[in-house]
Amino acid sequence: MSDGSSPQPLPALAPGGAADSAPAPWAPLAPAQRDDPQAGTAHADTAQAEPAQVDTWSDPSLLPPPSAPPERARSGAAPIVAIVLSSLALAVSGLVLVLVLVLGGLTYIYGGAPYVTSDPVGGYSSMYTPGRVTDASGAVVTDVGTYDRPATLGEHTLSWPTVSGGVVEVTVTEVDWEADAAVAADPSNPPAGPDMEYVLATIDVAYTGPGGLVPAEDLYICLESVSWSTCSDGIDVTTAAPLRGIGALTDGDEATATVALELTEGERGSALFSVETIDGEPLYLTER
Repeated sequence: MSDGSSPQPLPALAPGGAADSAPAPWAPLAPAQRDDPQAGTAHADTAQAEPAQVDTWSDPSLLPPPSAPPERARSGAAPIVAIVLSSLALAVSGLVLVLVLVLGGLTYIYGGAPYVTSDPVGGYSSMYTPGRVTDASGAVVTDVGTYDRPATLGEHTLSWPTVSGGVVEVTVTEVDWEADAAVAADPSNPPAGPDMEYVLATIDVAYTGPGGLVPAEDLYICLESVSWSTCSDGIDVTTAAPLRGIGALTDGDEATATVALELTEGERGSALFSVETIDGEPLYLTER
């Protein structure tokens, strides 16, 4: 039966029997492709003429140059010098403080004692403990004991206070000015040096008061002349009664020792003995 309208064509069947889907009536038809070489060339030129889209985020050559890192401050020698100077200043301050405390302690120990005099016999700095000279009766002699006015051998006694609060006394009782033969009696002793001769001095040492004293460590006996000076601890000579043979002396102890010294030949007239403690001023003796 016909309704007067034009007949509609049937959809073509695919080889498998399925109908090909017809294009939607609203979809635009693609232009027909023609085998026109000029058209293809024109299309390619058009594509090349378009400006390329550049990715400025992924191309590092298009990014602005990075800013230079701030230059690190160079450490100079000034801070190191300042640290060293500060350390030295602290060390010096500490030493000064210790010295002040020690001197204060010594002043406290010896202050007020009748032994200590305000003016050392030899006029030395207050860092030296003052000594004194007494005669055979024990009376203090104030005008002798210096280099210019020495005390007398065998007549005067020299004494000093000690750090422990006691007093040490030294008396040079005898001097052998020509002692080469006596020293040579011990074959282990070396001969005197060229143009030198040995001198042996016999000393009495007494200690009173608290604490104690070791003569070999705390006493220095020396002999000076115009051209030479020598001390007992600088000569390797063994005597019949060496100073090092005396042990520690405490309150009431007495001991006798013989020390060897050297003197330039012919200089006996200018020879001076000096005795001092480890912290005491030197006191001088000579013959009359």
